[in-house]
Amino acid sequence: MTSRRLLFLLFSAASLWLSPMPALAQQPSPVPPAVMFQGDQASSLQDRLPSNSTILDGVQQSQNEDSKPFYEDRKQGWYWYRKEPLTRKTLKSKLPSKRRLPYLSDYTMRELWNMYPDDFQELLNTFMKKAVQNPTEKNILDYLIMQDIARRKSLAYASVMSYVVQKNPQLSTKTLYPVTAPGRAAVAAMRTREQEKTIRTGRSEFALIMFTRKGCDFCEAQTSILTYFVHKYSWPLRMIDIEKNPGAAARFNVTMTPAIILVDRESGRYMPIAVGVVSMSELSLKLYRTIRYLRGEIMPQQWFMHDFERGKSNDVLQYTENHAPENQK
Repeated sequence: MTSRRLLFLLFSAASLWLSPMPALAQQPSPVPPAVMFQGDQASSLQDRLPSNSTILDGVQQSQNEDSKPFYEDRKQGWYWYRKEPLTRKTLKSKLPSKRRLPYLSDYTMRELWNMYPDDFQELLNTFMKKAVQNPTEKNILDYLIMQDIARRKSLAYASVMSYVVQKNPQLSTKTLYPVTAPGRAAVAAMRTREQEKTIRTGRSEFALIMFTRKGCDFCEAQTSILTYFVHKYSWPLRMIDIEKNPGAAARFNVTMTPAIILVDRESGRYMPIAVGVVSMSELSLKLYRTIRYLRGEIMPQQWFMHDFERGKSNDVLQYTENHAPENQK
C-alpha cells in the first residue's frame, strides 16, 4: 500500500471520528481526539488534521459543557456517567444519627400507667434494648420496673374482666362450655337427646337416598353403617346404582360414590349429607343440622348451634335480632 493511500485512509478515519452522529448532532463528544491515541500516533494524527472552524467550535463547546455540574448537564455523547461529587452535606447525611435513649426519670408513674398500650410496648422494648446494649445496674433496674408495670396492667385487666363476666352472666361461655366433668357430661347428654329427637321426628318429613356403584368397596362399608341407622330410627331409604340409573344421578348432581342425599318428601327439596364413608355419629350430626336448616329453624350462620343454645353466647345472630345487652341499647 502506498504512503499516499495510507495517508488518505488515516485522514478519512479522523474525519469520521470527529463528525457528530445524527442522533447526537447537538451533543459533541467532550473527549478530545488525542485521547483516543497514544504516543507518536496521536501527534502524527494531529499534524495531519485539517483546519476546520466548525470542529474547533464543537470541541470548545464540549469543553465548556464538561465544566458544568453533572446534574445540570445534558447526556454525554459517549454516555460516560460520573458519580455525584461528595460534599459536606452529603457526607453528613450518610453518617448514622445518634439515638437518644429514654430514661425512667423522663416519665412519671401515672404517665406510664395511663400510656396507650402501643406506645407503652414500644417504650418497653426500647428499655429492653438499652439494657441489653449496656447492661448496667441502672439500665436493668429501669427495664424491670417497666416489666413490673406491664404485669400489673395485665393483672388489672384480667381482674376487671372476671368481675364484669360474673356481673353479666349472659356474656359467660361457661353455661355452654363448663369446665367441670359433670357439666361437660350434661352438655353432651343435652346435645345427644336433641339430635335424636330431631332425627326421629324427621322420618315422616324426609327420606334418604344413597347412590352406589358395582365394585365400590366404600359403598359396601357405608351401606352397613346406613343399615344400622335405618334400623335404629326407622327411616325410609332408597339405594340407587348410578350405572344403572344415570338419570337419577344427574338429577341430584352426583358424580362420586357413596353419596347420601336428604330429600324433603313433600316439597322435593334436597341437600347432600355426605360423600364417602362417614361414621354413625357424624351421619346423625349432619342429618340433625340439615333437617333444622330445611325446616327453616336455623340460618347458615347458626349451623353449629343446637336449639338449647339459642339466645346464649353460641348464638351468633343474637345481636342482629335486637337482643343486645341493656347497657348497649
